[in-house]
Amino acid sequence: MKKIAIVVISILLLLDLACLIVFGNSYTKLLLLPPFFFAHDVLLFVLTVGSIWFINKDNRIKSVEIVFVLAIIYLIISFFRLGFDFDRSYLLIRQFMIFGYGLSIYIILNSLFGDMLVKKNSVKAIIYFGFLCITIQVVYVLYLFVFRASDVFFERNYFSPITILGFFVAGSYILVNVKGKLLKNALFLLVFLMSFSVGHDSTYLSLALIYFAYLFIKSSKKYKIILSSFLLIVVIAVFVFIPSFTDINVQWRLMFWKDSLLRIANNYFIFGDGFGIPYASDETISKLNELFPDTLHSPRIIGNEKYFSAPHNSFLSMAIHIGILSLILLFYPIKTIFCNKTLIMDKEILFLSLSLSGIVIFSSFNVVLELPHSSSIFWIVFFGLIFKLSEKSELPTNKKEL
Repeated sequence: MKKIAIVVISILLLLDLACLIVFGNSYTKLLLLPPFFFAHDVLLFVLTVGSIWFINKDNRIKSVEIVFVLAIIYLIISFFRLGFDFDRSYLLIRQFMIFGYGLSIYIILNSLFGDMLVKKNSVKAIIYFGFLCITIQVVYVLYLFVFRASDVFFERNYFSPITILGFFVAGSYILVNVKGKLLKNALFLLVFLMSFSVGHDSTYLSLALIYFAYLFIKSSKKYKIILSSFLLIVVIAVFVFIPSFTDINVQWRLMFWKDSLLRIANNYFIFGDGFGIPYASDETISKLNELFPDTLHSPRIIGNEKYFSAPHNSFLSMAIHIGILSLILLFYPIKTIFCNKTLIMDKEILFLSLSLSGIVIFSSFNVVLELPHSSSIFWIVFFGLIFKLSEKSELPTNKKEL
């Protein structure tokens, strides 16, 4: 019975990922039952409830569980502070889902990783996800080029939001697994060039930093110093010579981040403001709106949008809600990769680490974990890495390093 349930949960989770890639916002905004029972959320909830019965105590990640418990406590306090009426409840739950999606994926993967077959093939599933994203994006770009005659590159032409994150997974796989320097670099360059079709500067930046991280890990100490110096020069050159890295969008983010950091500092970095809160002060919102003209697609924050327009940095959003401590506890389990060279050189660990680093960089410039459209793959890669670290740390060769 358990084996059948695990198979069904695995298939449904993969189906959910496929729907996120193929249907994107149309899937996450598909209302099954008013007022707010959406297709993706309902399926994730069903999978979470079904997985609770198969939770594996050996796969528990205690520091991450503390983060989720803190988020739930803040949610309860926020309900009592703001009330239980419908509009407030929807607002509270929506903001809470920056942790809620992670909690769901944690429970699901915890149960799935108790099965040997899932544990063995989990990394393959993530690899297939990456190349499915790339394949669909290539087909979509060709369609636009042939039938729409629109500007294919440097415009927002991504097929679905989660497709962007697939670039980091595919690029990481190529660097780690493709043999031959020429072929490896050629394929990665193709992925990098194709990323210009999504129209996000942070996509190219994330891929470039994935490449640098791979070279850094593989290099000797002597070359690591050279690489670090080179990276510093490149970063300065990017901000000096590439206008899109200093344009009005960057100014908007920096102004928003400054307000967010001040709020976090005012809470002594430990506490958060809970849920159901505006993401910026009225004064900051006014300044942000002044940066952009009042046009159809300008990111102006009007009315209740101040409760939904996050600071385009998912980790700042987390800290605003429940404090900086949540980020420390969240990433604490992956500390092993920084102090165990044998472990980081394992192909599966290196692949997942590079994939996660790309997604983290991208999430640091965009609204990712707050939304259902793309948050799932962050949590899948994140927990997949932690479970693999736990599994491979127990191997005799790696125990010596630890």
